[in-house]
Amino acid sequence: MLANKTILAAAALAALTTLGLGSANAQPRHVERDIRVERHVTIHNDFRRPVQRRTVDRADVTRTLRLHRFTGVGQPYFLRGQYVVRSHDRFGRVVLVRIDPWTGRFIGVIRV
Repeated sequence: MLANKTILAAAALAALTTLGLGSANAQPRHVERDIRVERHVTIHNDFRRPVQRRTVDRADVTRTLRLHRFTGVGQPYFLRGQYVVRSHDRFGRVVLVRIDPWTGRFIGVIRV
């Protein structure tokens, strides 16, 4: 039994060697390195400024209003990180609608 396993393992090794797995070319990549490179570089830029993201168009804001059954009365304006639009609800009451300026998602209603 042991002889059969040994012969089978030797045959598998011979088959893999002839297929090319044993002849893989493993040459190291030639990388030119400069010894004089500074390891610690100080960057003096101010990275604390706010991230500038693209906001949704006003047409998308009015489309969101109509989707939620509101009629826009005025232009949307930016207030405290969100769009606010003065509009009428389906009963004719004046409300302020809050919309996310980056995704165009409906956030909520403020009754005036």
